Amino acid sequence: MMSLKSRQRYVGFIPCKNRLLFLKAVASVAGDYINIRILRRKEMKKLLVLLTVTALMVTMLAGCSQSSAKEEAVTEKNAVVTDELGREVTIPENPQRILCLVSSAMNAMYNLGLEPIGKVEEYKISETGMALPSVGQAQAINMEAVYELKPDLIIASSRYHAALEEELEKSGAVVYFFDPDAVGEISVVDITGYFGKILNREAEGDAYVQKVMDQAAEIKTKVAATGLKTGIMLQTGDSIMAAQTGTAYGAMMIMMGLENVVPDDLPNAKKSPLVAFDAEAIAAANPDVIYLIAQSNDPEAGKQMKQSFMQDEKWAELSAVKNKNVVVLPFKANPNRVTPEEMLTLTANALLEKAQ
Repeated sequence: MMSLKSRQRYVGFIPCKNRLLFLKAVASVAGDYINIRILRRKEMKKLLVLLTVTALMVTMLAGCSQSSAKEEAVTEKNAVVTDELGREVTIPENPQRILCLVSSAMNAMYNLGLEPIGKVEEYKISETGMALPSVGQAQAINMEAVYELKPDLIIASSRYHAALEEELEKSGAVVYFFDPDAVGEISVVDITGYFGKILNREAEGDAYVQKVMDQAAEIKTKVAATGLKTGIMLQTGDSIMAAQTGTAYGAMMIMMGLENVVPDDLPNAKKSPLVAFDAEAIAAANPDVIYLIAQSNDPEAGKQMKQSFMQDEKWAELSAVKNKNVVVLPFKANPNRVTPEEMLTLTANALLEKAQ
């Protein structure tokens, strides 16, 4: 008679997908035995063996089913998404060592309650983030520094880091490429909701976006009362640079209810938040309000910049100059130095305090 151990070993050789057929065959044979009126002792022993094997098969089939269910559950928890390079990426369920190669993504992680393991040099928002090991500047990543941090998830920009794809993958981490233009209309805010969906933190992401939008709604009402409808943000100097709508600076105007007069299709639009915009184009657009982006934290330097702009003859016919709606945007109001909600407050106050 076959021992229990031998039976288990014998049944174990049968693949899970074939065991149901085997079980039916065994049951059929067992049924034939039961229909026999008189069973000899030897036949009784055979029947006992068959019934024992049947019981073992039921147990093992149940085990196979549970194992398959567990495997499916694990697969469902690891989200498979397509990044901006068209790559299918399996995002870890609970990444522990996230490395972001742009400042905006770092800030989004903090908004979601996640802790990055490294920083890019541009990030100046929180003391915690600034104290992290550096991997260089966003457009000059130090790959050796990346490898030393041993990340399990790298969030990279399709604008700046596409050429580094193979090198980043050599770190052993999952690499996800995103494009700020693809995260939402107000990218500096929507990026948190975007990564919330990808990283299974959707509730946290939605809550953050709603908080900032509620703040923006209050500010928009106050700005509407001033009668100002269009605006532009400029960086003056050897050349005139203007902020596009898709940038953090442009996002501030959207949230304040101001239409940015700068077109979205200017040269180098995808490579820099500020693009060349000549005086003739600004005069033709004739914005209601002009923000001058401060180049330092020195208030006196800001005053001198504004005075020089107001006295420049090429701007004399602008409505913003005539109505004294030229405003210095504080140096701190920068997406790498403060959170979006803080930047919005600083940007709005610079205009509203002047209007009072």
